[in-house]
Amino acid sequence: MNRRDAMKRASLNAMTFRPTVMLLMAAAALQAEPLSVQITKISGEPMPGFLIGAEKDGLLISDAPNGGNSIKLPMASIRDMTVDEPKGWSQAQQNYAAGNYSEAEKQFAQLGDEFVKLVPMQDGYGSLARLYQFLCLQKLGRYADLSKAMNQQLANPLNFGPHYTEDFVDLEGWNWLGKEDWQALGTFIKKFEDVNPLKLPQAPFKRLRSSRLASLCYLRAVWNERGQKQPDLALMDYHRALTLDLGSDSGLVRRSAIAALLITEAKIAAAPNDERLAKQAKSLALVCRDLGGPGALPKEFEKYLK
Repeated sequence: MNRRDAMKRASLNAMTFRPTVMLLMAAAALQAEPLSVQITKISGEPMPGFLIGAEKDGLLISDAPNGGNSIKLPMASIRDMTVDEPKGWSQAQQNYAAGNYSEAEKQFAQLGDEFVKLVPMQDGYGSLARLYQFLCLQKLGRYADLSKAMNQQLANPLNFGPHYTEDFVDLEGWNWLGKEDWQALGTFIKKFEDVNPLKLPQAPFKRLRSSRLASLCYLRAVWNERGQKQPDLALMDYHRALTLDLGSDSGLVRRSAIAALLITEAKIAAAPNDERLAKQAKSLALVCRDLGGPGALPKEFEKYLK
């Protein structure tokens, strides 16, 4: 082999080797350090160690952070347990609580990747990281991305106890919205509707906390507007979504107000001299501006404030 051929082969080998190293480095970066865990067995015996994985019926515990001498400890053998918080968890939670959902979504997505082996553990950091990632996507109005992320998770089902199950169940409706599956969304909504003996235009919802009712009203409004082509019924629920939870979810307020403004604007175009519609548009614009967060009211609706 001459020198030129040798240099060519070395260059090809380097090109092959470099992506392999990069992939290995990326995979290693997603593997977080095992979490320290303090377990008390049913017998009362303490068992400190490191949590390196989980299965539905037990935890994989090691006496060293590198995973050496690991054993599977059945859940039935555990009386109580304390798991150390992962690095970056508090910061992600702070961003979520402050409404910085874009940054929190990235952080929880990374934590979900790092602790994927803990997903089978009920209310463990693997499942909770994904739940908060999904909630961030819902708060951001990124419903198609939410559906995609939830669909990818089907192969590794999340595991929650009663405390978190309600939040996870509520995400189902937003998942159907992201897929624009109006039949499935309608079926989901009807599970929460109460009897309607007074034959109201729409059935009342069951007694639920205000935040859940506001979300259900928004989902039913979109279902009526886009799935059933009934804007008048949709308008009723958009107004309810604005008021039921006293505007605590600024993103939901903004989306509800803008959707209601678009429907109202179409009505104004058909009846430009209707003062009632003008007042309604002004009220919606004010709510959007004042409760929807900074810059919530689009410029094309500022005319209704005058």
